[in-house]
Amino acid sequence: MARYVRNPLTITWVLLTAVTLVSWLAARDTGSAHVLNVGVTVVVLAIAAVKSQLVIWYFMEVRHAPNWLRVVVTGWVVTLFAALLGIYLIIP
Repeated sequence: MARYVRNPLTITWVLLTAVTLVSWLAARDTGSAHVLNVGVTVVVLAIAAVKSQLVIWYFMEVRHAPNWLRVVVTGWVVTLFAALLGIYLIIP
């Protein structure tokens, strides 16, 4: 049993679950569903970027891939986060 608890995939899964709960709580405490809160949106998008990076690295085994692939994937996550954030902030 201890082997499963110390497994990096189990630790990553627990972290992903905790981060999902944090993003849900952050979005839930904003009040009305029709009120836009930039701070909450930025936090939730950042959490989504971290979660996608963790899934890609641990569950898709990119952490053991060549350096060029790790750089490309990390760049893709950062670019996607920046694009989504830019679209959200630009379009009213």
